[in-house]
Amino acid sequence: MKIAYLINDMYGIGGTVRTVANQAAALSARHEVEIVSVFQHREKPVLPVPDQVRLRPLVDVRDHDKSHGTGADGRPLYEGSQRAGVPPLLFPPEDSRGPTHSRLTDDRLEEYLATTDADVVVGTRPGLNVVIARAAPQRTVKVGQEHLTYDQHSESLRRVMETEYPHLDAFVTVTETDAGTYRERMSLPGVRVLSIPNSVPAPPFTADGRNTRTIVSAGRLAPSKRHDLLVQAFSMVSEDFPDWTLRIYGRGNQRASLARLVRSLGLQDRVWLMGAHPRVEEVLAQGAFSALTSSEEPFGMTIVEAMRSGLPVVSTDCPHGPASIIRDREDGLLVPNKSASGIAEGLAELMADDGLRRRMSSAALLNSERFDPANVMLRYEELFSDLSGRPVPRTEPPAPAPQPESPPACRVRAGGDGTAVLSFSEPPEQVVLARSGQRVALKVDDAGEVVVDAQRDQLATSTWEVLRVDGGEESPVHDLEIHQRGYPLSPQDVRQLALVVPGRSAKGRLVLHTRRSVHHAEVEHVESVDGLITVRGRVLGRYEPDGRAHLAARLRTPPRAVREFSAPVDGDGRFTAVVDPADVVRDRDGETEKWELRLVLSDGTECTVGRHLSGVAGYKKIIEYPAQKVEREPGRGSRVRPYYTVNDRLGLKASPLAPVLEVDDVRVSPKTRRGLRFDVHLASPLPEDAECVVEVVRGSDAGQRFPLSETVRTQEGGRLTGTLPLLNRREHGDGSGIRASWQLRLLAGPPESLGRLGAKATPVRTARRWHRGPYVRSATVAPLGSGDLQVTVADIHVWEAARRRLR
Repeated sequence: MKIAYLINDMYGIGGTVRTVANQAAALSARHEVEIVSVFQHREKPVLPVPDQVRLRPLVDVRDHDKSHGTGADGRPLYEGSQRAGVPPLLFPPEDSRGPTHSRLTDDRLEEYLATTDADVVVGTRPGLNVVIARAAPQRTVKVGQEHLTYDQHSESLRRVMETEYPHLDAFVTVTETDAGTYRERMSLPGVRVLSIPNSVPAPPFTADGRNTRTIVSAGRLAPSKRHDLLVQAFSMVSEDFPDWTLRIYGRGNQRASLARLVRSLGLQDRVWLMGAHPRVEEVLAQGAFSALTSSEEPFGMTIVEAMRSGLPVVSTDCPHGPASIIRDREDGLLVPNKSASGIAEGLAELMADDGLRRRMSSAALLNSERFDPANVMLRYEELFSDLSGRPVPRTEPPAPAPQPESPPACRVRAGGDGTAVLSFSEPPEQVVLARSGQRVALKVDDAGEVVVDAQRDQLATSTWEVLRVDGGEESPVHDLEIHQRGYPLSPQDVRQLALVVPGRSAKGRLVLHTRRSVHHAEVEHVESVDGLITVRGRVLGRYEPDGRAHLAARLRTPPRAVREFSAPVDGDGRFTAVVDPADVVRDRDGETEKWELRLVLSDGTECTVGRHLSGVAGYKKIIEYPAQKVEREPGRGSRVRPYYTVNDRLGLKASPLAPVLEVDDVRVSPKTRRGLRFDVHLASPLPEDAECVVEVVRGSDAGQRFPLSETVRTQEGGRLTGTLPLLNRREHGDGSGIRASWQLRLLAGPPESLGRLGAKATPVRTARRWHRGPYVRSATVAPLGSGDLQVTVADIHVWEAARRRLR
């Protein structure tokens, strides 16, 4: 059979993407499989797609030229097509992805379905299921998949589904509970409604059973995932388990609020927001167990992935998936839903019992085999065969399973000895490590391996790109697999810092982060609270007390001032330094500058200060400490914040205080055909050395900033005005009316230290101006709860509006 999967964007990361990749890989062993991605936003998908599976994108959104403008509701004109700016008719707007679809996507989907020779077409979200039901030809078997649940869809979308889904041949959920809900609540005559769980292949390696004192959680940072409860639960038990950390992998709109929660609980050194990772099995193998705290979970791909990696899972017993996967107290723990205290009890039980974790780990590996593609895909194959009337192949393999993947071009093994071993499937002539201004050539041995040792090779602390040399030509290493084990290292067991930590660049290329220092002080805890900054850590290889050691803060630019703070070292190498930010910025108020830190022993030995022994690189994007204010006079002074450099060394960053200003009123009015007049009234005047800008957070021109000028200045307040060229788009120049909206943010302060001004107390204002022909242009500004502003511009057809009022 030929089987085609329709997915919104195969080039991203998410549970549906992983599910489709697994199903396609397994079925391709005995069938022709094609994945049709509506959108393509990058050259290659993040998750690998087997060579035998065709990946076919429909609309290319890479390198979108913003000068093409936008259409209805801010739709970008992808591929320069005006059709991309018109709302869809085929794809239902009630689907949450409706705003990203257009007549252009309708055209491409309709054309594909009309011309495909696939025997079976599978939709992977409600909107695409509806598209298949509406447009797929009769000769094609039409199958809809549900990757959420009935209750997670809006009432308006469910009405569309109930209207169109009867045109499907089968509808598949991932749990029997959800299948039962659909049978009970939605009339689908003639449609086979059944459940088939998602499949997860065995990873290339699993956790080794070592107590890494690390809890791993992976998934979208979305409200339903309730990572906030996980953080709160961890905070309840963190003092009882001071050596444990929580790593949360994923991206999403909850990151900012989670970061604020972590800061408010003072857990920056214990709870790390790691960002998205392209190969979840690599990070799961570094954990002791996993945690999932969703309030609702259609299935729970990350649960199965963790179990297949040998990790027991603590999960909320939420509808519908976890209880169908986890065998409570055998391969994981089911804890009360939406209960931080219940989650905390589950975390503490596994953190406290090494033997229990090991037993559950073994059970997780065994029990999760039922989700192997060879077992799950047989059910899909039988369904497709039954619906199409085409017999199941009686050839090897006896069940569909992924074809053995070709080995990655490079396997990287990083161990607790600090070295990294690069194994090449096709060995290059040599390997070159490159960074700005330096190159190091390394030999490849007869086994196709290169051992990278920071100490032996005298590699400076930096990030090195790995290049392979073939026939005199250099090329980066893309296809790779990273297996890191043996971390975190214990400071008492490390005498000298010399580590190689592998990673991927933003383009997916192999890089090596080297960390080397003859004398090093490992940071264990930083506290920035109540006007002081406290740094605690341990000097590597130091076993004698030193009461006269001090922490030196040195300005990195002229005049290279130095500040010293007492940091006595105990007999086990532990030290504590208390930094007074007022001393740091003494005589340097309002400057923007960075200070490097060194621990100086009484004999003059200088130690680098940083965080390295966890095996993680890039703390600059992971940990953000709060700033301490040094205010010499009202509204003037500095902010001092501890931060990590690109090489994970600890430093201090000073910047001017942003002025504290109250916004009384904001008015927006159409000024010209292409611009908006912006008028801000302040309760107090803008400081003389400050400026104010409007930043576009969402909408066309997102990321752009537009200056405002002070036009009125009195003791009672000030007025700022400016023109925002937000309508300077080609699509706004035609004869049709427009409707567009933007999220805007007011920023004020010194040019190098702009701070956010909250405008959530301002009233809603609407201004109108005759635009042209029968249209009146309306501009409305309304405050958002975050303090930002929502600006909406709409062209109202006067006669149509009058006709509606008279009806």
